[in-house]
Amino acid sequence: MSTAKKTVKAASVIMIITLLSKVFGFLRDMALASQFGTSVSMDAYNMATVIPMILFAAVTASIATTVVPIFTEYLQKEGKQKAFDFINNLLGVVLISTVILTFLGFIFAPYIVKFVAPAFTGEKFELTVKLTTILLPTMVLIAASNIFTGALQAMEHFTVPAMIGIPYNIIVITVAILYGSKFGITIVAYSIIIATFIQALMQLPVLYKLGYKFKLRVNFKDEGVKKVIVLAMPVLIGTGIQVINVYVDRVIASFLPDGSIAALNYANRLNMFALGIFSTAIATVIYPVLSKHSVSENKEGFLKGLNLAVNAILYVLIPVSVGAMVLRVPIIKVLFERGAFDERSTYLTSIALFYFSIGMTAYGLRDVLSRSFYSMKDTKTPMINGAMAVLLNIVLNLILVRYLQLGGLALSTSIAAIFTTFLLFTSLKKKIGRIGGKSMFMSFLRAMFASIIMGITVHFVYNNLIIRMPSDRMIYEAIALFITILIGAVIYSAIVLISDKSALSYFKRVIRFVNSKLVRN
Repeated sequence: MSTAKKTVKAASVIMIITLLSKVFGFLRDMALASQFGTSVSMDAYNMATVIPMILFAAVTASIATTVVPIFTEYLQKEGKQKAFDFINNLLGVVLISTVILTFLGFIFAPYIVKFVAPAFTGEKFELTVKLTTILLPTMVLIAASNIFTGALQAMEHFTVPAMIGIPYNIIVITVAILYGSKFGITIVAYSIIIATFIQALMQLPVLYKLGYKFKLRVNFKDEGVKKVIVLAMPVLIGTGIQVINVYVDRVIASFLPDGSIAALNYANRLNMFALGIFSTAIATVIYPVLSKHSVSENKEGFLKGLNLAVNAILYVLIPVSVGAMVLRVPIIKVLFERGAFDERSTYLTSIALFYFSIGMTAYGLRDVLSRSFYSMKDTKTPMINGAMAVLLNIVLNLILVRYLQLGGLALSTSIAAIFTTFLLFTSLKKKIGRIGGKSMFMSFLRAMFASIIMGITVHFVYNNLIIRMPSDRMIYEAIALFITILIGAVIYSAIVLISDKSALSYFKRVIRFVNSKLVRN
């Protein structure tokens, strides 16, 4: 078998693994929805998962952001051993910091819950406090996992980081189905600790194979740690502002009818599912590539990689977002409506999904653009632009929730994402000059035109199919939905290929690019 064929075969396996990971994540949400629906327990669980993020998100986000460019610099300029020494020292410093924060979280958990969810009282409040104390230690493990992931990605090894979500989700799904009805949502929280530990552990064999050896080092004066701190400070501030935004969302949602927080979470999961399959994968793969071009001062290679990623996201996520808006109700019914997840749950989740979908493409673009700045060791610009967007989001939350309630929170998030993306494009052009904006804009117009035609078509196709299907079984709705999505995909692809003669060769280049960067093991 030729090298090219081996590469394509290996890349196909990796893409399947990535998709499987996202599917299992979706199955996890379906299992939780079936067991707990949009109940008080689910509201408490979703709020409890937010609280560790409030305490640790700034630390973990800064790690994920800064490890890749700094590790890449060590790798290219001083060799692999020096790069691994940096990883060991960073690991020691971060573990000590997160353990201290965890103990503080245990002590002040009731006060934190009261601050984050002031409307929670009685049983709902007590359950949220209990779940919070259970989930706090996971952030120590997530911090370690992020460091390992950053090192692997910097060396362009993406397979294992793509796989770690599969065992995580299998554990949570199994526990939720087998023990959820008996022990309640608490057992799910305990399963997350085990699942997170396995996520971190899975990555070590590959790192050891690449030459890594664990040595506990704690040196706050280490040059690499100093670089992390310098680069991380704007990220810490930016993430802190984002956390405030999440806090405001949850506080406002806690005053809405029961189930609103859970519905918001389910809709966001659906939104992130599409992002995770494609845009997050592209952003992850492009990040070390842009970092290398930045270190070697290869502007042409940098712009080529950036344009490839941006245009690919436009062509894929615009039709997905339009499709999600048009088919939101049948999608939610087929995926979630069973057990405790009833018609009211579907209705609430569909409202949030519609408004989240408006900003889906902007989210994908924001990830790529932010990482283009991070690859140039500029963490300040994304922080400033993100802060402006968060302020806008908070203001819009307070205004739109009066008129759209749950939908207002989701719409505010989408508008803020679009605003952030616009600011990042503007800032990037000021920083490096020409960025190929005309090509990006033409891709946007073609994708939008094809998506609108597709959206109108799938609306009529689904409505005509569903009235011809028996109404007593969910399987028929699933069949109608699948046929509709397939027809929509064919129509969209045909219009894009007709309107852009170079689209086929363009997608081949994207596949070759992903192949060359993913297949490194």
